[in-house]
Amino acid sequence: MSAYDELVEKLQGEFTKFTTELKGKPPGIIIDNAYDYLFKEDIVSLFERSKIVNDDDAALLLTLREPLEELFSAWGDTDPLYLDHLRDCIVDTVSTVRAHPERFKDAFEKETPVTATGVNGKLHLGDWVIAMPTDDYRYLIGTVTAIDKLGTPEHGTQNETDDVHVDFNAFDYPHDRITEIEAHFSDLYGEPKTFDELPLDDVIMAPDDLTCITELGYDEINRLGSLQKTCEYFCSLVSNLEPESGKHAELLKRLDDNYDVYTKSLMGFGKGELIEMAGKISAVTDAYNYMCYYAFNDNELDYFLKFQNPLEVVSDAWNTRNEDLDDMRFVLHSLFDRQDALIEYPLIDYHFSPMEGNLRRFMGIDVIDFLGTIAGKTITHYPGDFKIDMDILNKAAASDDPDMKRLMWHVSGWGTHLNTERETFIKDTGAYNTWVDYRPNDPDMLGYIIEIIDKEGGLITGNVFEVGNYADYAAYVRETALPLDSVSLTYSNEWGANAGKTITVPRYEYDKDRHRLMSESGDVAAIRYHPSESVRNMETLLQVERSRRMVLPIGSIEAHLGQLDKKLSEIRSPSEKPEIDGLRSPTEIPEQPELPELAALKPRLTLSEKLKAANDKAKAQETANNNIQSHKREKESEI
Repeated sequence: MSAYDELVEKLQGEFTKFTTELKGKPPGIIIDNAYDYLFKEDIVSLFERSKIVNDDDAALLLTLREPLEELFSAWGDTDPLYLDHLRDCIVDTVSTVRAHPERFKDAFEKETPVTATGVNGKLHLGDWVIAMPTDDYRYLIGTVTAIDKLGTPEHGTQNETDDVHVDFNAFDYPHDRITEIEAHFSDLYGEPKTFDELPLDDVIMAPDDLTCITELGYDEINRLGSLQKTCEYFCSLVSNLEPESGKHAELLKRLDDNYDVYTKSLMGFGKGELIEMAGKISAVTDAYNYMCYYAFNDNELDYFLKFQNPLEVVSDAWNTRNEDLDDMRFVLHSLFDRQDALIEYPLIDYHFSPMEGNLRRFMGIDVIDFLGTIAGKTITHYPGDFKIDMDILNKAAASDDPDMKRLMWHVSGWGTHLNTERETFIKDTGAYNTWVDYRPNDPDMLGYIIEIIDKEGGLITGNVFEVGNYADYAAYVRETALPLDSVSLTYSNEWGANAGKTITVPRYEYDKDRHRLMSESGDVAAIRYHPSESVRNMETLLQVERSRRMVLPIGSIEAHLGQLDKKLSEIRSPSEKPEIDGLRSPTEIPEQPELPELAALKPRLTLSEKLKAANDKAKAQETANNNIQSHKREKESEI
């Protein structure tokens, strides 16, 4: 085995040990270490994918007790950039170990890093800081070079706080800013001063006169230091000095509330789940830290204040990019320019009845794995139904139609049904009738709303939302759904008078001539139902529905499945055992057994047969309603 292969094995072993130890920690510790987990995983992955160093350098790294920890520590001391620079960091670390082996003789048994507490938290060596307006060096930007703790021999001043040494020459000030600095110090000294004359390379500062700005990234730090006015504005935000409009303070408070709710919600997750969520947790933390110190203009403030949870809006966008912290500024600008988040996230001025308070949403999960596990625990008679559901989910993931990617799914001991949300909220469609009429009062009937996000390989990623008490939600759908107005039929090219055409007919014609339209005019390849929008627009209805569910707290899959087990055990007898235990893939779903007594209760129907049965039911119901109305009119005429 080559030295490089040995190094990869050692890194993998160290990462496995780190992960195992992390799983044994309390949830709060796991959350705090999400960033460490994420980047250590990336370091190992980078070594696995390509040969980063030669065998001689690999042999050198093998001499370290914990090479992964050392590489991660070196990474943490560099610019807050991502994978493009990680390779350079690894090579630089090797060079440092080779040139200065004495620094690593006690590798990874280092003392706790010296820190001080600044305006917004801990200050570390190497941090970028800005001096607050309470000091003579106000609005200067520099790096922390040393920290002398109060009471230690190194603390050589009379200050009653820790001494923080800052190099304010480390920042490359533009010409206009240098002019401002020279004017300030000339006034302070009472005589003209040039920038080069100022002793700025080692200034001893009190920690409470410094704010850490490392998290902003270099692009934003450079923009911040370009003019004193920008620095003043930034420092006013940090000091919680409310600007005239109050918008900045309002956004900061909302971000604090969003972050507090999010971190508290994480306490309900299992330890394994928290580790798997490391990327998302890190993205939320990045977005929160950046937005708290970002200098929003007035229009941007107006935009982000429209959202109930602006932190989620930004962190979701950041989680899909997440390459370089400097790109966070691009993410904010992109969100503001496109403004498409307005139809995806709950707005502050929406007035709607929220869903039940104990419901949860599950974001960015393996949809088939989650729903399959629920189906496996719940279905007692027709497990083959979920095989149909998986086909629908795969087609939805491959579709370019957004309506196909938002679905409503219910599951009980008697199987499942899966339809689009749009169609379910149009009265008298098969989807609507199935949702409101099919065993809504069964105690084991469960309902979920699904949003398909992406498909990569066989993995379908999406969001899943609980609907709560099924009977109550079915009644809500019955009350909220829009009336059916017309139907569009798309015919295949195979045969018939309408071959290759799409026609739209009024609802009354569709009901009256359904046999001719569906069977005699050609092969119907697709049906689209159109609601009457005289009272309410379908797009608005669906937007409000999403807003209702997006305010739900994020839930733990482990906790949800545990609660489901408990619920089913309470309402079922021991003999009502599911025929399958979890549905992970099509290969794990057994063929439907021949059970004549069950077939008599519920025929085994294909999806198209189910839809046809529902449509026939809708037609029969409409005929019955017409007969009732005719009978009433006859009675009235007799009177």
